[in-house]
Amino acid sequence: MLIPHLFMLYFLNIAAGVLAFIGWWGALFTGQMPEFAVSFISGFARWSTRVQAYALLLTDQYPPFSLNDEPAYPVRIAIPSRDKLNRFAVLFRVILAIPAGLLTGIVFYGGATIVAFIAWLIALVAGKLPKSLHLAYTAILRYSTRYYCYYYMLSAAYPRGLFGDGLALLDEAALPPAGDLGPAVPAPWDPVDAAAPGFEIPLDAAAPGYGVVGYGVVPVDPEPLPPADWRLLLTRGARQLIGWFIGIGVVIFAAVITVVAINSITTGNAATARIAIIAVNSANSTLTSELSKYQSTVQACTNATCVETADAQAATAFTTFASKVHGTPMPTSAVADANSVYADATKVAQDLTRLSQLGPSISSSQYQSTANGMNITQATTQFQQDYSALGDALNSSVH
Repeated sequence: MLIPHLFMLYFLNIAAGVLAFIGWWGALFTGQMPEFAVSFISGFARWSTRVQAYALLLTDQYPPFSLNDEPAYPVRIAIPSRDKLNRFAVLFRVILAIPAGLLTGIVFYGGATIVAFIAWLIALVAGKLPKSLHLAYTAILRYSTRYYCYYYMLSAAYPRGLFGDGLALLDEAALPPAGDLGPAVPAPWDPVDAAAPGFEIPLDAAAPGYGVVGYGVVPVDPEPLPPADWRLLLTRGARQLIGWFIGIGVVIFAAVITVVAINSITTGNAATARIAIIAVNSANSTLTSELSKYQSTVQACTNATCVETADAQAATAFTTFASKVHGTPMPTSAVADANSVYADATKVAQDLTRLSQLGPSISSSQYQSTANGMNITQATTQFQQDYSALGDALNSSVH
């Protein structure tokens, strides 16, 4: 049932981000968001908050498809038309919002994942959420809306009040019944918002500069403050649940970061391996071609000078191959094999270079004796084995 809303909100969020960027410039130079940006982003905040409240089972009333305030809907937020902003705070808004954004993400990781499934089962059987859980969800939704409004410069007030306002109530029975909280207090902004069904409790009434709000917080011009009992008072159980939300959220957040890091490393290794395979195969093709020429030349040679010239060319081919392997980024699992191949190719190149410098007067038997003493055949065999191991390591990294 939420899919149509989520589809619409996805595109509205993009539009809100564009308008917020434009509005940021206006707020930076004038200290106020442009009216068109405030109007649209406020509408998006209303719509998004209603959808989140419905998703968290705070209300069973289906949210309307509207950017406007809906007085009949049980979840409303009050937003000033144009709040005065500190331009220095606007300049560093993204940085300043990081702590509140991190807390919002953590508490939602904890409250809207595993616990949300348990809450759904309870609501499915009982037809409603336990009051403390309902209040805990109300508090985290209120805080997230305050964060959103601060981040998008709808409000100058830094988000707070995650654990409610005032001392915790001892038990659920201590909560005043709905309707006994006094009359609504007029406010000088757009709609006065209500909290979740049965809790028409304006928030942060005791905090100077904060007006009558449900899930959001908006600073208003100094006016007579509402009575203290209009604050959002959480039960001790609700506060404990929010603490659990934070604890669970930290664990899930850490797990997500770990998985993302591992996935990034794995994906990066796979991409690196693919590039390395292409580079090494290309270098090997060139080396194979040069060694084929080397064998043909040596077989056709009739004197030591010819053979030594061919040795020098083969040494250059192995040196070029070794440099190519050494300069190619390798996945972690193939680094050791790549180093072995580099060392093998370098040794073969050095041996061939020494053979190429024996001089024209050396006899065939002396040449062969020197080559055997260098163990060049063994070095070449080791090179082939390590090259095969490097290929296996690269292929394993890809898969």
